[in-house]
Amino acid sequence: MGTGAGTKLLKEIGNAQRSVKISSPYLSPKMVDELVWLHQQGVKVTLITSDKYDSRSYRQEKSIQPLVVQNQHLDEEANRIRKRWLFTQKALLVGSIALTLLLVIQFLTSYNSTYIFSFGIVFLLFLGSRYARRKAKKTKIYSYTYSPLFPFKVFIAPDSYRINDMFIHGKIYIIDGHTAYLGSLNFTESGTKHNYETRIRITEIEVVRKIEEEFNALYDHPDLAFFGIEDWGKSIYNEPINEVRLV
Repeated sequence: MGTGAGTKLLKEIGNAQRSVKISSPYLSPKMVDELVWLHQQGVKVTLITSDKYDSRSYRQEKSIQPLVVQNQHLDEEANRIRKRWLFTQKALLVGSIALTLLLVIQFLTSYNSTYIFSFGIVFLLFLGSRYARRKAKKTKIYSYTYSPLFPFKVFIAPDSYRINDMFIHGKIYIIDGHTAYLGSLNFTESGTKHNYETRIRITEIEVVRKIEEEFNALYDHPDLAFFGIEDWGKSIYNEPINEVRLV
């Protein structure tokens, strides 16, 4: 009980060897980074949270972003078309510049005013270059899909969209299938380190097994709406249609 109630919990999570399962309605980016590190070490991580937000993080985007992987897919045919437009744009631009220089030299050396009318061709070349540039800029060569770094569910809070009737407020921590923590602390720095919190540590295997069964049932709950991975990806990441490298 008290401040720092999550100290031992964080230490055991950091030392996990096989699996970590966490249910917490609130997250903080630094704590999620710990889970990312565990995943990179080969520990199987599963997370349940909510889209409940506070003044610092709407729908927990800052915390969730490291868990959403953006996969970019290239349309080869569209890319070839875009490259042709880029080549055309550059060729017409270079042609208009070269013709302008040539006409200026001709005018200065011969003082023949008829060369001035040839600048109309330069103008047409410039317009063609601008048109090709716009076509290249608007050609979509990339599409996107999203995948989770590790399994997680973000359930919709009742006061967010009025879809679910139940707010997932319980805090559950299961480490390697043999240790469980229950209590008031969220998986945040303030919850685990600074707030006055209460928690209980359970090591009786049969009890831990039942808690894990409840966690799994909650994760796969058929009647609770959650944000899909594509929803999160599109809300977190930009999706540029192509590479903007135009003269």
